[in-house]
Amino acid sequence: MTLRSGFTWLLTGNVLYSACQLGIAAVLARLGSIEQVGQYALGMAVAAPILMLGDFQLRALIASDLKEKFSFGQYLTFRFVFIGLALLVVAATALLTRNDGETARVIVIVGIAQTIEFISDTYYGLMQRNERLDRMSRSLLVKGPLGLGLLAAGIVITHSVFYAVLGLAVARLLVLLTWDMRLSFMGRAVPVEWGCPWPRLMALLQLAVPLGLVSMLASVNSNIPRYFLEAYKGHTALGIFSPIASLLTAGALIVSSMGQAAFVPVAQAYEAADIDRYRRFVVRALALACGLGIVGIVASAVVGREILALLFGTAYGDQSRLLVWLACAGAISFAVSGLGYIMTAARFLNPQVPLLAASCVAAVGGSIWLIPRYGLDGAAWVVGLSALVQLAGTFLILFRIDRKLRMEQRLRDEVALNIDHEVQLSLARSAEGGVR
Repeated sequence: MTLRSGFTWLLTGNVLYSACQLGIAAVLARLGSIEQVGQYALGMAVAAPILMLGDFQLRALIASDLKEKFSFGQYLTFRFVFIGLALLVVAATALLTRNDGETARVIVIVGIAQTIEFISDTYYGLMQRNERLDRMSRSLLVKGPLGLGLLAAGIVITHSVFYAVLGLAVARLLVLLTWDMRLSFMGRAVPVEWGCPWPRLMALLQLAVPLGLVSMLASVNSNIPRYFLEAYKGHTALGIFSPIASLLTAGALIVSSMGQAAFVPVAQAYEAADIDRYRRFVVRALALACGLGIVGIVASAVVGREILALLFGTAYGDQSRLLVWLACAGAISFAVSGLGYIMTAARFLNPQVPLLAASCVAAVGGSIWLIPRYGLDGAAWVVGLSALVQLAGTFLILFRIDRKLRMEQRLRDEVALNIDHEVQLSLARSAEGGVR
């Protein structure tokens, strides 16, 4: 499958799936209340960072494991062990930190729905490595509308966020069992042998820990403004901020589609020390981010009020200025996201941990200073500040990758030159011997 074909398939699936994810906030806002939107947003903010740590970005490891150092059964065993532990932590956190029983139940069911998503993601990694992005896209095309439909039915029938998210979880489980887990697309028998010897499990854990920390810190980083907004301003402010911030997924899904489609080619370019190809991917990521950022800012400034009122209701239409600030922050985050796929494909994992930690520190400091004083606008500024810190560090890491590839290419050129020189000497000696 070509890069263009893979990108087209992924973009198609991600567009519809992300639209349905955005539709969750719209459905809860239209059929429920702003407070219920905030309740769901809080569930995501609590569950996501914990589960992201247990996720370890396993999909990226599977997709970039071109030499198949670990079997798919070992990856699956690893997934169930650690995502199960993470789900237990989510449940304990909900029960120990929330006096409101309904909110605690929402956090737990959101965690379950996300856990099912991560299990599907394991199979997506196998599809990605085998360049079957079309199959991954079909999964998203079914899962998105089905999940949104069952969530809407749940909120209409029960008026409860818990049962609405339960419907979402059921939809994801159905797609996992009936489509994602079918491995016939491989064209050959793929025995899935459950279990993983302890030494192999520890070796995989050692490889995955940096990715898990990166995932967790990235999730914490994006949710820090939400934590402080809920603490300082309550559920209602969070219920306004989160749906508007979710509109950034419109640009993020395009970046994600390109990043996922280019993931294996970038890994191949890095393995081959093909610096020219590597640089082309960097330029494409930056160009895409700049284009999307400009479109987002202009659209937010011109028709932002109308978009918010149409999607979420008139109560949100007055927040068009917030949308503009978030669009500015989104332009920076698109570049960070696109370049992040390149760093991960090159398996530069450890340097991303201190980078994201620094970004989290900036987000916490910004939240303490800006949100109490400027409310929703301050939360948007925190998103932009955090993204700027991350972008600066990303450029430093990319420079290190570039320098390493230049050194490897120089060494290969020198080896090739020496071999050529030896061949010429050998030919000269043979010719001299023939003359004699």
